[in-house]
Amino acid sequence: MPRLLFLAIFAATLPVRAERMIFAVSTGSAMPMTEFHKEKLHAGLLKDFGDALARELQMDPVYLSLPRKRVESALLAGQADLLCDLRPEWLDNPSWSWTGAVFSNRMIIASRAETPVVDQLAQLSGKRIGTILGYRYPDMEAGLGKGFARDDAATDELNTGKLLSGRFDYMMSNSLYYDYQRKVHAKGQQLNPAVFTVRSFDTYCALPPHGKLEIDKVDRAIAALRKRGQMQAILDRYRPAR
Repeated sequence: MPRLLFLAIFAATLPVRAERMIFAVSTGSAMPMTEFHKEKLHAGLLKDFGDALARELQMDPVYLSLPRKRVESALLAGQADLLCDLRPEWLDNPSWSWTGAVFSNRMIIASRAETPVVDQLAQLSGKRIGTILGYRYPDMEAGLGKGFARDDAATDELNTGKLLSGRFDYMMSNSLYYDYQRKVHAKGQQLNPAVFTVRSFDTYCALPPHGKLEIDKVDRAIAALRKRGQMQAILDRYRPAR
């Protein structure tokens, strides 16, 4: 057999290596969105979603773990193909292409199981509310004005602990994080399943306008995952049993 023909046949039998999809992930996030082991993304909603999206696009997922302040510059420099769980107003660069909604979330006011759930913001005027240091809450500021009594903590986890220990009766949270805490926290049964929704919001994926991924293909892949129930199945892994 001629050498060139042999090499051609041999090459044809080798597995085709899929193109990589580089997913930039902020190390500043936490479960249920991300769990890191030695700075490598190990689990969480973003890992499950990224794996599912890459399979749908027939690509190999690669996760680039970066500090929050560097994820956008990685996209700009072509080091990453997409960022997810974001909104346009959360990033500085206005030129990104945005997919349709990936995750639906709610800004909520949570409480312990024995605490009455409020049905309007005015009921919280002057009450201490667990908040995150450095975060702004424009809906609360507009609704309560000077009656918005913040009690800041560095992380959601610290806030949850303060709520459960009775340091205050209400805290700001988001429904994805809070549902996960009700599922996994040792005192999760003490967290009230009923909450007050301040605002509902969706988050999306940002892509560079001339990047490797085509926005239409990514949108079709997300739609296919949702139609087959895979997005719901991913979310259900991080929520208490219905």
